[in-house]
Amino acid sequence: MQSKDNYSPQRHREHGVSRSFFLRVSLCSPCLRGFVLLLCALSLAVSELNAGAFRFFGLGSEVKALAILDTMKADFGKGDCAAVVADGDALFREKPSSETRKYAYKYLGQCYESQELPDKAISVYKLGLGLYPEERFFSARLAAIYLKAGLYSTAAPLFKDIIGDRPDDIEANAGLGKSYAETGFLAKAKDYYSRAVILGDFKDSRLMKEYAWWMIKKRDWGEAELILSKALELDAGDAGVYAALSRISSGKGDYKSAAARLSAALERKPGNRSFALERALVLLMAGDAAGAAGAASDFLKDGTQDPFASLIKGMALYKKGDLAGARTALAPAGKDGGTFVARIAGALLAGMDSGLKIQD
Repeated sequence: MQSKDNYSPQRHREHGVSRSFFLRVSLCSPCLRGFVLLLCALSLAVSELNAGAFRFFGLGSEVKALAILDTMKADFGKGDCAAVVADGDALFREKPSSETRKYAYKYLGQCYESQELPDKAISVYKLGLGLYPEERFFSARLAAIYLKAGLYSTAAPLFKDIIGDRPDDIEANAGLGKSYAETGFLAKAKDYYSRAVILGDFKDSRLMKEYAWWMIKKRDWGEAELILSKALELDAGDAGVYAALSRISSGKGDYKSAAARLSAALERKPGNRSFALERALVLLMAGDAAGAAGAASDFLKDGTQDPFASLIKGMALYKKGDLAGARTALAPAGKDGGTFVARIAGALLAGMDSGLKIQD
């Protein structure tokens, strides 16, 4: 049966006080008076005792550090990175716990990143990674900085570590895909890019276009076309996607389809020089010399100088059999200061002078 005063021998033993002690105190009035006086003295000194105990156990510094960390978080939220750095200095002077320091390193590193100070951010993140190797935040931020800086071989192992723990991490898969692509491992890049776009449910247009570009470079026409078709589902008005699709058609030798896709790009972005001249070149490849010459001429009106347009027009006129017109068009392109266009134009003019027939 439970006592009405909820007395428990176990509980008193835990507190180091026995029931007989209280009985003796109650029966001895001098003892009782002394005990009351002691309690009064303790109550008057409670704040000093608490402060002393906190200092003795190191808790006072941690409480202060946590208060500083709250301020640090607020300053970070406001984008006041100068204050965050000052907060960090004050926090570390308190010799906080490992967990508190971890969050401080996160705020500091991100502030340095936002201020375009990658070297300082790297130093903080490396320190954090060394102290907390299982905390993938530091690996992820380091990898992102290295990727942005073009240090792809340095970024790749960090991305792999993250994926080892979090295989569904979209950013890590995309980052590893780009790291492999930039270092020439396009087959490996495909594995991680494809995983990233699938994990993202084909909702990231920028990522899909980046992936498709590498697949075009790899000449993986089927994969590139599939990904670009998904990008068009997100934005049917994206002229760049139609231009990319045209390169797939050109890669497969279907120049008429390439020209049609570039026409679609120009419908969505009228007057774009790059698309228009690429279309002129594709028309020439498709055997439509007249169409190519006309499209290139649009960029040579009123004496406008455009070496690339002149080159396309010159080649188109030559294919039509207009040698005089071809010479006139190629001449300004050949004077373009030793550029690639100038070298081609010069070679064509030299070939025409020697009677060499330009091949299709």
